[in-house]
Amino acid sequence: MKKKLIVLLGIITVFACIGLTACGGGDTGETEATEQETTETEATEAEPTDEEALPYYSMYGYAGEDPVEGAVYEYVAKTISADYDAENLVSIPTVTIIEKTENEDGSVDVTGDFWIDNYEIDGTTLMSKSGGNHPGKMHLVKDEDGYTVESFEPVKDGGEFEPSAKEIFGDKYDEFMKVNGDSDARNKLRTETVANFVKANKLEVTEYKDEGWDPVKLSL
Repeated sequence: MKKKLIVLLGIITVFACIGLTACGGGDTGETEATEQETTETEATEAEPTDEEALPYYSMYGYAGEDPVEGAVYEYVAKTISADYDAENLVSIPTVTIIEKTENEDGSVDVTGDFWIDNYEIDGTTLMSKSGGNHPGKMHLVKDEDGYTVESFEPVKDGGEFEPSAKEIFGDKYDEFMKVNGDSDARNKLRTETVANFVKANKLEVTEYKDEGWDPVKLSL
């Protein structure tokens, strides 16, 4: 009788251990699945697509995050380029901002040295077809999408260049003239902007070329 009781207790103990093991195994599987789902969700949230990561004005060659400056690039690329026969060309700005003034009404005035170059895509080369210099002052207003250039006062040509530039740039006139005359710095900025434009628009382009000059390779 004593032996039977011992054997019976042993069997009960074995079944109890099996039951505990089965329960424990189920909890572990559910925990691992939950942790995996959480990790996948966090990874998805932390890795936005390229389109989501880039602001809309990156398509104009601007690599920064200031919506005021982005609007300036957009204006040069879309509106100033309209002064040329550039409908079927690629228009890329080169922008050097001299001064940015925030007004009490929320608008912003931006003075700068603004250039536009219009290119034709020839294989992997951007061939320059037209362009020019359009320094001046832009008045920007805030809207639901960011900022929009409401008006543009350009520096005048010919004999009116100096007096109009002095009126627009004020005490920043000398700084403007230094920037406007520094072709090396401008070409460096131009190359960087073209590279930004090419990457943002996913163009199969590796260089740009002005007529009569060697092509300039882009760092992509």
